[in-house]
Amino acid sequence: MQRFRRIFSALVAPVVMSGVAPLVTTAPAAYGATPSVCSSKQVTLSAKVDQVADTRGALMHVTVALHNHSAQACSYATGPFSPSFTLSNAAGVTVWGSCWFGGGPAPCAYYLRQNVLAPGATYRDRLAWDQRSGHPDRLVSAGRYLFKASFPGLSLNANTTIVLGRSRNVTVNLSDSGHHYVLFGGALLTVHLLGTGLVWTDVVSSNPRVLVALPELNPVGEIFVFRARAPGSARVSAVGNPSCYPQCLMASRLFFVTVSVRAP
Repeated sequence: MQRFRRIFSALVAPVVMSGVAPLVTTAPAAYGATPSVCSSKQVTLSAKVDQVADTRGALMHVTVALHNHSAQACSYATGPFSPSFTLSNAAGVTVWGSCWFGGGPAPCAYYLRQNVLAPGATYRDRLAWDQRSGHPDRLVSAGRYLFKASFPGLSLNANTTIVLGRSRNVTVNLSDSGHHYVLFGGALLTVHLLGTGLVWTDVVSSNPRVLVALPELNPVGEIFVFRARAPGSARVSAVGNPSCYPQCLMASRLFFVTVSVRAP
């Protein structure tokens, strides 16, 4: 699962390389020749957490912004590793960063796009993370995390702190199958099975008295919501079949997690 998303105003053919300078393209500018590279006296760099999700496993967003507060246009580079960023836990271990895929660092398309930042203009890059890391990817622990961002070629850095609390609600996906979770009465369990390439049966609870399905809260197919209703234990499960079933010989897959519900 990809750990971050970005939106660019132009598409550039990526080249995966190492040990060489990145491919650089220049965006059209209304200033004739491309202005000089932005300096720390012209621009400010910031990082802001849009909102810390109150559900473990839900997407959270961080916006990196580069603002030109001067009266002169300047240039900056964007690409898969620009802005560059890392998110580290209290032990200094990186749990998310630039060129991140499947829970860890991955080869990066090696190109940059030169852009012009007009006087008073702001470039923003909104990043999304699902609070997972590692191989296989798992929910990270609650705690304090340090987010750092920078732009190659600019002597600027932006830091912000992200605090993940021990949320009452939990979101799980296929990689969490077989795990056990503890919920308190009234908390929600969301099962997210989108994008697996399989056709899933409805996720069902083995004990609706303890963990009851809330179909009215299911936003789309393959997302199922349950509420912890009373102390006890339950298992939620579903079977995913290949779309070509039964003609093809691909195996079906079982998803399940077990849940203990405690009094609030």
